[in-house]
Amino acid sequence: MQSRGSIVKTTIVRRRDEFVAIGICSHPNERPPTTRLEETSAVVDGQIPDSLELEEIGGQADQQALSETVNIAGRFSCLTIAAGRILAIRDVLGQKPLYYGKGPDGTVAFASLRTALTNIGVQDSMPVPPGHLISTSNGEPSILLDKSLNRPKEIKVSEREASRKLTTLLVDSLSEDVPKDLTLAFSGGLDSALVARAAIENDLDPGLITVGMRGQAELKHAREISKRIGLDITVRELSQHEVLESLPDVISTGESSDPILVGVSVPLYFACESAQEMGTDYLLAGQLSDELFAGYGRFDELAKNPRSAREEVWRSVLAASANDFEPGDKLAVSHHLDLRCPFAYLPLVDYALRLPISLKLRIVGGKVVRKYILRRVAADLNLPSSVVERPKKAVQYSTGVQKILLKEAKRRGLTLTGFLKTFR
Repeated sequence: MQSRGSIVKTTIVRRRDEFVAIGICSHPNERPPTTRLEETSAVVDGQIPDSLELEEIGGQADQQALSETVNIAGRFSCLTIAAGRILAIRDVLGQKPLYYGKGPDGTVAFASLRTALTNIGVQDSMPVPPGHLISTSNGEPSILLDKSLNRPKEIKVSEREASRKLTTLLVDSLSEDVPKDLTLAFSGGLDSALVARAAIENDLDPGLITVGMRGQAELKHAREISKRIGLDITVRELSQHEVLESLPDVISTGESSDPILVGVSVPLYFACESAQEMGTDYLLAGQLSDELFAGYGRFDELAKNPRSAREEVWRSVLAASANDFEPGDKLAVSHHLDLRCPFAYLPLVDYALRLPISLKLRIVGGKVVRKYILRRVAADLNLPSSVVERPKKAVQYSTGVQKILLKEAKRRGLTLTGFLKTFR
């Protein structure tokens, strides 16, 4: 668990002939994690709203109160000891990782990293599903509550009204409990430019960080857009050597050698490294935008099939916990950073899921336009046309990282999957 923090606080409760224990890690000089270590105890990884008292989570383990906890706007996983059992809760989007499983001696264990469970003999660990409350009783885990993300009904709304509402929600996502000292992973693309504009609307001044291989055109674009919107930018130009040297750390920290996850994680790894060097504790990122607004390339072939496109948006949002939030959080925390994702603001998520697919994906002039409504938002916020009209390009390609990985795999006579597995 060392990448999650070197300072550990624990509590142990004896129940008949069994012991129940929970603990939490934190890094030196960080804001102390939320804890209440007593006979009835609770620890929180992440953040719960100030209005929610920790006693409400760990106290009497009232299922109604816990149900409400799961659905509050926040990014957290929480472990509590109540009545001699462990209760595990995770936010409805799954922004903070939490896994569980049973060891060969019958011990049920939870951890923010799969590796920690493997090291005590837990095989085939599973994620605590987002929005779920899991209990351990008599040595067996069981689901007490399932408050998974609800799929709302689609609404009829004009393009103009949708743009106004999304603008308000995006600004609201950064209006509370956001420190002045923060950075933003910035490409100059649609998502990061919108987050930057929302920050400015809240009188925030995030330091922009852009990452890419030396000579990549995206670096020049990011510099130009940062100048247009009036924010300072730090450009991290990578060498092939740096990318390849980062792989053992990226793969071990992210706990995955999946080629897509690694390709996305390498640029984020260096963005986190730069943010840490700048002395900040917070990093903003545009995660969940592609899922909510049909931003991935796979949506192109669904543009003429609205029903299938709508289903794919929903599937993508449900998969974001494993594909976006968990890898991103692991990398950020290992660099002593709190990763914040404005597009994961629950009121925004709920509204975006209600929008008709025609506002997200449409054919204009014979070409498929993804994230259509976000482009309208960007235009209404007077962002440069080079942002509004810029085609979406996956970060592993726009940064040049994917090319380096493929080239090295080929040099070694391996597939990319086989090459990355050598680091596990």
